[in-house]
Amino acid sequence: MLFAPAHAAVEPAYPQALLKVKEATEAVLGRTGTEGCLQGKLMNAMVELSNSCDASGRKDPICNFADKFVMSSVPPLAGLDEAAQQFLKLTLSP
Repeated sequence: MLFAPAHAAVEPAYPQALLKVKEATEAVLGRTGTEGCLQGKLMNAMVELSNSCDASGRKDPICNFADKFVMSSVPPLAGLDEAAQQFLKLTLSP
């Protein structure tokens, strides 16, 4: 009999991961932390979103954006602003 390890990580559900990225983008745009903190917050949220997309098999513009963000180097604050604004535009698209 095979058992999954008790400590196996559960991938975040897409809606929760999406909410986490929205919160991170609001933090970036509102400057509610140091540059390093905001970089980490947005990158970690994007990693969770990318993982949830992979786990659920989603392939949409939001998932593609998260994948590209994760695969790139962490941008400086101006780049975080741009990424946050682009992400929010994607979430408003039908």
